[in-house]
Amino acid sequence: MGIDKNFEELIRRQAEKVFGSKAKADSWLIRPLVEFGDVAALELARDEAGYQKVKGVLERIDHGYAC
Repeated sequence: MGIDKNFEELIRRQAEKVFGSKAKADSWLIRPLVEFGDVAALELARDEAGYQKVKGVLERIDHGYAC
């Protein structure tokens, strides 16, 4: 099953806002992260629960609480 395009679009927009560029956002979105159990953010955001987890991490990064 693939990623829901609405979740993908929302996560991409938020990541671009947080990281300040499409290239930086894309790099973060496709890299497996320990925070996500060594899964990429776009892979995790396939459903509502995964989307919410990725969104929460992006919000923490945006507010300076995560790196």
